[in-house]
Amino acid sequence: MRFDVETSPFVFDGPAPPDDVVGRDIEIAALTDRAMHGRFVLLYAPRRYGKTSLIHRIRRDAHDSNDLAVVLVDFLGVQTIDDLSHRIGQALQSVPTGPFASSVRRLAGRIPEVSAQLGYGPASIQLKRGEQDAPHLLEELLRLPHQVAEDLDCRALVVMDEFQAVANVSNAEAIIRSTIQHQRDRLSYLFAGSEQSILNTIFADRAAPLYGQAEQFRLGRLPDIALAEFIEDKFAATDRNVGEALPHLLAASRGHPQRAAFLAHQVWQATGPGGTATVETWQTAYSEVIARSHHEFVAVESGLETGQRKTARLLAWNEPPYGAAARRLGLPKGTASKALVALERRSLAWRPYGEDLELVDPLLASWIRDRDPRP
Repeated sequence: MRFDVETSPFVFDGPAPPDDVVGRDIEIAALTDRAMHGRFVLLYAPRRYGKTSLIHRIRRDAHDSNDLAVVLVDFLGVQTIDDLSHRIGQALQSVPTGPFASSVRRLAGRIPEVSAQLGYGPASIQLKRGEQDAPHLLEELLRLPHQVAEDLDCRALVVMDEFQAVANVSNAEAIIRSTIQHQRDRLSYLFAGSEQSILNTIFADRAAPLYGQAEQFRLGRLPDIALAEFIEDKFAATDRNVGEALPHLLAASRGHPQRAAFLAHQVWQATGPGGTATVETWQTAYSEVIARSHHEFVAVESGLETGQRKTARLLAWNEPPYGAAARRLGLPKGTASKALVALERRSLAWRPYGEDLELVDPLLASWIRDRDPRP
């Protein structure tokens, strides 16, 4: 792999910078409006679909306007009540310097256990806590943003990202519900996650503590017009022209934010300073992207059962899972039905706008089509 002196303007290996969040004006306006009116919202998007980037954009805009304080909690991988408390503590410590951060420190000092959790007090306090104290500490930390907002006479948004992980922690949903349900006068909550089946269990199961507690939003594909303008501008700003590659890039990425950035990055690298991308440039870039993704896709496929692999192949080719193509693959209807549920549960397939099920990753679909003929 060659080394490029100039850095690509397309960020594909992590959350996009706030200024690179395009085609989401309606979503940003809707979520910000809910935050200003004390609403609880659930935001779902598959992994690498721009959810975290969107959240960072909302936080940046809120900070710039001084209309809203934002506390961003990441629950990815939590296993215990103590883990939840630790993540909330980290989020409160990470609030940008200013009145909200100062008030957090001052009010936390009134509760030794909370002060210690935030690193403001002696660590020995934490060591003396027993397991029975863990729920109490979580409750106190959940109350703290509300107390701060009251103290400052302001409104705040608490974002709980990767919220599906809470389902693995016994009694966590009940503690969260009982603590935050009366905080709407000062706080809004944005629960965000990437595993829709688990989120549905948390918010749509009548037996669950958080049943019906959040208005649901789902990120869809990025519009081609917004993507095209963004890509053209980035190329132009770095003395390049995306040229004939653009329609192929848009067709291949199908509005997937990370995949569009990945493909644009590779086309940009293949074009070179002062150049204009051609169809041949696109073919070179596309081949490189598929080659770089090969091991990832092999790992994904190796985790699937035979019926799931056959169903994924049908989805890649836009073939119905119960038709003639399925019969040619020797895929029984019952197996196909179970496979569809499994693929959706694993966030490998989804219905973007209530449509038929399709693979989330357009490059995975391309990789399958490049290897396996239409059944």
